[in-house]
Amino acid sequence: MSLADQPGPSAAAPPVLSVPPVPVPPVQSAPVGQTQPDQLAQPAGTAAPVPGHGGAGALPGWPVRRWSRRARLGGYLGVAALAVAGSTMIYFVDPAEPGHYPTCPFRLVTGLDCPGCGSMRGLHQLLHGHLGHAANYNILLIAAAPCLVVGWTVTMARLLGLRVRLPRMPPALYRAIPVLVIAFWIVRNTPGPIGHWLHS
Repeated sequence: MSLADQPGPSAAAPPVLSVPPVPVPPVQSAPVGQTQPDQLAQPAGTAAPVPGHGGAGALPGWPVRRWSRRARLGGYLGVAALAVAGSTMIYFVDPAEPGHYPTCPFRLVTGLDCPGCGSMRGLHQLLHGHLGHAANYNILLIAAAPCLVVGWTVTMARLLGLRVRLPRMPPALYRAIPVLVIAFWIVRNTPGPIGHWLHS
């Protein structure tokens, strides 16, 4: 027998390590009618809400800005300052005289009245105490101006710490406002006595 035919030394087999089993806690099922905390209603495919982002009434992923009371007071006072400055100019410079104010773009292109046409002329008459002439220019101004003034006053009073209560408006009224504005827009551009009276 040659050396090539003799069996070589056998390779030692690696030792086998035994791992003890890990105890698994028993899964407790929730009673009937209850829901686990991690199984709360979450729409499929949506991420959990991030604090400071989104929320009720906000678009998904849009941050919700929390303005301080001082910032809101400054904003409302700025709006009041602009309103007073604009009203003062309209009081002294009659919009019915051409050349003082820009023309409505919708009326310039179409020749028709938009819902706001005649508001500046109506405000000029209203500031001078001519309620009937103001309604002839834009009756929508007569309805909207008191609401804007009351809303601004109540908001300022609440920001200053006063408790002011207003009657709760039905939600159907808020949905009806755009419909009324569009109807006013259409009717004031139609022929007839009503359209002629609503025309600016």
